[in-house]
Parts: sequence; structure tokens; C-alpha cells
Amino acid sequence: MDMHTFCRKLPKIELHAHLNGSLSKSTMLHLKRYFADSGFEDKSNIFFDEFQIGAGDSRNLSDCFQVFSIAHSLTSTPEALEMATQMTLEEFNDDGCCYVELRSTPRDTPYMTKHQYIDTIVKSMQKINARLSIISRFVVSVNRSHHVSEAEAITNLAIEYNKKYPDIVVGLELSGEPTIGRFEDFVPSFVRAKECGLKISLHCGEICNSEEVISMLNFKPDRIGHGTCIHPSHGGTEDTWATLCKIKTPVEICLTSNVNTKSTPKYASHHFKEFYNAEIPVLICTDDKGVFETSLSQEYGICAETFDLDRTKLARLALNACQHIFAEDNVKRKLMTQILNFIDHHC
Repeated sequence: MDMHTFCRKLPKIELHAHLNGSLSKSTMLHLKRYFADSGFEDKSNIFFDEFQIGAGDSRNLSDCFQVFSIAHSLTSTPEALEMATQMTLEEFNDDGCCYVELRSTPRDTPYMTKHQYIDTIVKSMQKINARLSIISRFVVSVNRSHHVSEAEAITNLAIEYNKKYPDIVVGLELSGEPTIGRFEDFVPSFVRAKECGLKISLHCGEICNSEEVISMLNFKPDRIGHGTCIHPSHGGTEDTWATLCKIKTPVEICLTSNVNTKSTPKYASHHFKEFYNAEIPVLICTDDKGVFETSLSQEYGICAETFDLDRTKLARLALNACQHIFAEDNVKRKLMTQILNFIDHHC
């Protein structure tokens, strides 16, 4: 079995995937046909080369956030959102993923409310979980560019749906354009979510902002996303790095995302190496598999090749990720058993 096949067959854990950024070409074409057949006005004006950001693209991290409006226009009705959720989860399943946490910000559209938005994703996941072997969960997103009142409303929704569907809605996360908004303004919402039993993930250190990084790490989230500018060699400081090394918060690592958005110049200089060597839990993820035209299998393959990881070490990354999912212990044990069986047979 070659490394490509090994990565494809390895049961993998996806913990940082934005729904609207994960729409593949196939899914987007399907959604466009749905809007045309249903008589809706298609406002996406989609050109796939505009939605996808490749390694040689001149666009950077800030430009990345602009492309999401294309996907948003294609998921503006409950029917389209259900299709997008189910097709995306099917693709993760086909890629060998055994567990996925999708994240998305509930939003009002001309065709549905925030309540309907989150309800649609929940019901879509229930259908997928009943039909496929993959286990899916929903992490509700707060966009840091929104007003605090919007964050409070979304937090209320997350708490409400966690109580109704604790086996689906499992966490709250902060994301969005990192140069906009202040983490401290959203702390009360995240404190309330944590007190109500929701797990917390924060996009952290995407830009050089040591004060915010320290504040986020001291908040003690269950996981952080990216962590690009934490190590001193990558725009962080001795204090940010020492804090992370002390508390060892698990980090959702998105290799291709960071390279394609120019957050890091190339794979070989990615901060994964420093984190891995310091024994900080690293979780390989895709971020936006549609935007960056990647897959979790591809990310594992890149990681193995770039950092010279053999099959056992690579499989151990998937196994260790089980410890940090936002799901109940029986699910963790089930996934660990599945991956250990794979390791016994293929490593």
C-alpha cells in the first residue's frame, strides 16, 4: 500500500472545517442547478477560479474571507443548506473520515432565520449519522466582525440547541477576519457557553497579536485554531510560546490553508514542526477544503512527506485527535478502537 492509499484508508478525525468553505466544485454545481430548477434568482455569479485559492494565488488571508459570500449565496435556503451539509459530509466520509465537526455561523437570509439555519444543519446531520458510518457534530460559529449583540444571540442559539440536541451541537467557536474585532468583547458570551457545557475553540494567533494570544490561551479553550503566530520564529513572542507550552492547548493545524493564504511561506517552514517537537497536541485539519481544493487525506500526505513522518507516527496523529473531539467518551472510545485496529493491520 503506497502512502497515498494509506492516507486515504486511515480513519481520520476532522476538527476544523467551515461548512461554506468546504463546498466542492461538484456540490456548488449541484446547488446552482437547484436554484435554477427552483426558480430562485442565482446571485452567486460563481467562477470556480475565484472561489478557490491555490498556492500560486496572489490573494492573502484577508482576501480569503471575501470568497465566502459566493458560498453563502448558494446556501441561503433550508433546502440548499441541507444539500450542502449532506453532500459535504458524504465527501468527508468518502475520504475516509470517521468523525467530523462542521462549523458554521447561523445567519438570517431572505428565506430562513438563524433558528432555521441551525435547525437545518442539525436535522441534516441526524440523517447522515443514521445513513453513513461517519459521525458528525456541529460547532456553532461566532464571527468576530459582528456586533457583540449578534454574538450573544448566536450563543443563545448554541446553548438552546445543545440542550435539545446534545449529541449534535457540541461547541462554540470564534472565527472571522482576525484584524477586526476584539476577543475581550466576546468573552462574556464564551464564558456563558462554557458554563452551559459547550466546548470552546478559538481561532488564535492568525496574525501577530501577542496580547490577544495570551488572553485567548489564558481563557483555557478546549482547542485553538491555526496558532500561526505563537512561536517566536513565526511572529510570536517568548511569552506566547511559553504559555502554550505550559498549558498545551490542542491546536487545529491547517497546512494548505496557511500556505495558500500566505500565513506561512511554504510547507517546510510551517509551525507544525515546532508544535509537534514540543509535544503540543496537533490536529491535522482542512479548514476550507473547497476553497483550498484539498482533502484531509491530502493534508495527512503533505504532513508525512514534509516532516518525514512514517506510517505509525502519522496514524498516531489521528489516534491522538480522538482525545480532543467535542463528543462524549463512548464516541472517543469507539473511534480510538477503530484507529487502533487500523494501526495493528497496516503499520
